[in-house]
Formats: sequence, structure tokens, C-alpha cells
Amino acid sequence: MSRGFPKGHARALDFWRMIKRALFAALVFAAPACPVSAQDSKVSVDMIGIGGMSCAHWRSTQEHRLEGTIWIYGFWTGLNYVAAASDQTQAKISVAAIVTEVEKTCAQQTSQTLASAVWTTYLGSKR
Repeated sequence: MSRGFPKGHARALDFWRMIKRALFAALVFAAPACPVSAQDSKVSVDMIGIGGMSCAHWRSTQEHRLEGTIWIYGFWTGLNYVAAASDQTQAKISVAAIVTEVEKTCAQQTSQTLASAVWTTYLGSKR
């Protein structure tokens, strides 16, 4: 027994910690970054990937829509992860509705970044 857990469980926890560190490192070091201002919180964020591009860019081609959709799910998962880790409420929305709701937010102001639209949608879904 290690750390009060059965041996197999402790190994699984160590494995997932290693995976989380590797994924975080990959995100930080492997993707291009561009500065983005989060409208609601007035902070500057070095946004990675298509999230730093405008909603109009995301909606411009099928390829961009696919890339953006994948990015949205990853970013949303990260927001939920941070919420859970800090004992905050996670978003209350079905997975199927996430992109549809982000599209609605984007349609209101197509010049905003995709990240901003996702953040606004995320906050709205927590109410």
C-alpha cells in the first residue's frame, strides 16, 4: 500500500499526474501563442491556437470550424477542470449544446475572439 491506497490505485494516480503534466507542457511549448484580452475579466492571456482568432475567422471555412470546434471542447474541458480543482461550480450545459451556444455568442459580435466567445458562453452556462 502506498499513500493509503491500494498499489494499483496509486500507480493509476501517478500515471494520470504524469499525463496531465505532459499535456500541459505540450500545450505550453508546442502551439503558437497570441495575446488575447478576455473581455469579461479584463486580463491579458497568451491564447494558444484558433482561440486567439476572431469568430468571423472561425466561421469562415469548414476547416476552421472543425479546428475551432475541437479547440472549444478542449478549452471548455480546461475551464471545467480549473473549476473542479478550485471547488467552483462547473458549467451546466450538455456537450451537444456547447458549440451551438458558442455560435450564438459569436453571432452577436463576430470580431470578438473565439476564446472570448467561449468564456462568455461558459460563464452564462453556470447560471
